[in-house]
Parts: sequence; C-alpha cells; structure tokens
Amino acid sequence: MLLRRSPFVFASIAFAIVACKDKTTGPAPLPTATVIRGDIAVRVQATGSVEPIDPVDIKSKAQGTVLSLPVEVGSRIEKGALIAQIDPRDVKNQFEQAMADDVVSSASLTKALRDQARKDTLFIRHVITASEHDSSGSATADARSDMIDKRASLDLARQKMEDATMEVPIGGTIISRTVTQGQIITSATSASGGTTLMTIADLNRVRMRVTIDEVEMGNVHVGEQASVQVDAFPDRAFQGVIEKVEPQAIVTQGVTFFPVLVSISNKDGLLMPGMNGEVTIKAADLADVLQVPIDAVRPTNELAPVARMFALPVDTLSGQLRRDLVGGEGTTGVPGRYAVVALPTGGYEMRLVKAGPTDLRVMQIVDGLKEGDHVVMLGAIMTSRPAVPPKLQIAADMRRGAPVAREAEANRTPTQAGTPATPPRSGPSARAGKPLKP
Repeated sequence: MLLRRSPFVFASIAFAIVACKDKTTGPAPLPTATVIRGDIAVRVQATGSVEPIDPVDIKSKAQGTVLSLPVEVGSRIEKGALIAQIDPRDVKNQFEQAMADDVVSSASLTKALRDQARKDTLFIRHVITASEHDSSGSATADARSDMIDKRASLDLARQKMEDATMEVPIGGTIISRTVTQGQIITSATSASGGTTLMTIADLNRVRMRVTIDEVEMGNVHVGEQASVQVDAFPDRAFQGVIEKVEPQAIVTQGVTFFPVLVSISNKDGLLMPGMNGEVTIKAADLADVLQVPIDAVRPTNELAPVARMFALPVDTLSGQLRRDLVGGEGTTGVPGRYAVVALPTGGYEMRLVKAGPTDLRVMQIVDGLKEGDHVVMLGAIMTSRPAVPPKLQIAADMRRGAPVAREAEANRTPTQAGTPATPPRSGPSARAGKPLKP
C-alpha cells in the first residue's frame, strides 16, 4: 500500500519544490518612496571663484628709474601711503628751469607796467603820439601773457616732480605687483599707456562670480540672500547678497548659463581672490506642495536606470517614447522628465511628470503624480539587477504617436476654446499604457 502511494507523494513534493522555486525567482520589489505633501525651501546652488570688487591698476605719471618700492604683494595700505619713488632728478631740473622762467616773466611784466605808466603820463601831456602809446599797451599785454604761460609751465613741472613720489589714491590690499626696484618705467600719458606698477583692491568686500543654468533663473533675483562656502573654510558659511545678474548668456556644450555676481562681506580678510567655493541662493519657500525625492525623477534622455532594471535595450525604450521627449534631429532637444510608479495591480508604469523647484533633496511635482503614489528610487536601482526583471509599461501620453501637449491647450478655458476643457489626467487608470517586452 505504501509503495502504491509513493509516486503521488513524490509528485506532490516535486510540485511544491517547483512552486517554491518560482516564488524565489519572481521579480523582486523595487525601492520606492511615497508622494507626499510638505514644505520645500528652494535653493539654487552654483560654483565659482572669489574675485575683488573694482580693482585699480596703479600707473605712474612720471617716467624713469624706480628707486624704491616699500610695499609687497599682500600689503594692506591706507590712502596716501608711499608706494614708489621714481628718480626725481630729471623732473627736478625741469621744475627749477620752469621756476627761473617764471621769475624772468614776472620781472618783464613789472617793467612793462612801469613803461606803460610813464607813457600814459606822456600821452596825457601830448608828448608822445597815440601810436607810441598803443605800442606800450601791446607790450604790457605780451608780458602778461608770457608770465601766465610760464606760470602754467611751472605748475606742470611741479606736478611732475610730485608725481615722482607716488602715493596710493585708495586704501586697500596689493593683489599684484609687476615691477621691481631699478626697473625703468614709462609715464601714463593716457588710460591705456604707461607701465602698471601694481594692482590694489579693497578686500573688505569681495564678490563671487558664478554661472547658473537658465532653468533656474526664474528663482534668482537681485537683492536675494546667499550663503557662500569656500574649500579653504568648509565649516564656515559667509553671508552674501546677489549684486548683479548679467543679461548676456554663456553657452557651454549646448547648455545656457547666466553669470551672477554675489557680493560677500570680508571684514575678517579670510576670503582671497581666486578661492573656489559654492554659492547657495535662498530663492523661495514653498508650503504644502506635492513633493518626491529628487532621486525619483530623471530627464527622458537618461533611460539607463530604467533599461537596466527592466532588462530592456535603451534603444527599444527610447523608440517607444515621443521624439520630442528624447531629442533628435528635427526636435528642440529639450528632454522631458519622468518617474516610474509602482501600480497597485502589480508592475510599474513610466509617467511623464512636470517638476517644479527643488531644494536638492526633494522636488515639487506640478503634474503627473498624485499624493500617495509610490515612485521608484531610480538612483538606487542602478546598483543591482534582479534575476527576473519586473514588467514596465509606458503611460499613454509618453508613447510614440501621442500628440505633443501644448501649453496654450493645457491652459485654455471653455470660453476661450469654444469647447469643454479636457480634465487633467492623473493616476494609473488615466495613464494606462502597454507593457514593454524585453
């Protein structure tokens, strides 16, 4: 009797083993996060380097040999301090010559005035003619003009002699020095001419120049507060404020950036030109908005995480999406953003989402998800690949052949369009798509 039942026993055991094997080799659940509502402190981050505000190039109006340079790079100097002495012999000789010319012209004018006074008396007494009287007046005018010219030359010579002793026009820190003692320099007869001796800047306040992606520019405004951290002081935050947003964009590798200048208080003198750091701009504070971890959203031209997890070729996956989402010839090349949602009935769905601001930890979701949805953490699934890949389907509005949504159509009202407005789609039932096969 036992022998007759043994085949049935063996069959039951084998069936149980196969069933257990199927359970162990089934698709493993993916790590997910729940879509919730909460507050988001919107922050914009960018990297840049510290630079001085309005540095001044110091040039000499005198030319000649540099006799002394009592300052070095890094020296802090007050306004009016001596910074260089140029050989004054030539300009001193010119000054003395101009002074002698001035003495002669003054004596000539005195003599001309006395002659004119005598001739005025003689003309009144009708001793000299009118022509002789007029000639005396002309001689006096010439003498006066010559004296004025010599006085001007004397003043210029005095300035040149004073320029040989250079005093700094502003207080600050010397950030560079291009000449040495004994070097012959040329005078700065114009703004672009002459030898630059050194560069001085007031480092009590510095600025950091950063470039910010154009998609973040809506959150950046002049006057907003910013926090600056440099590599030299990783545990200290310096307070700054947005000073200027330059209107001319910079395009780097097809990405558009805008230069932004952040001024920073540097009373302690810790920040020096050339230091690298990161600027965090306090853009806005959003309250009670729909949000997901930033790791759950990816641009549609980054399909590797999904393709790896669901065992799909990247080309096959991108071929199922609308052309405007993945870029290519004849399109703008601006990708959309997607999230992968765990469906209550099993399996996963790739949905197109519209994202809002982010604090680099969580991201606001404007459209595409609803509160309570479970989204896959796309960064986490890149580290491993299950033996049995789960099933993935693409939402209808993402698939190739679906009409491209237009902002005007999305925002139209029944009165403007003449037809009832289409209610927005959300949730699995409205976005159900066909599952993809590996």
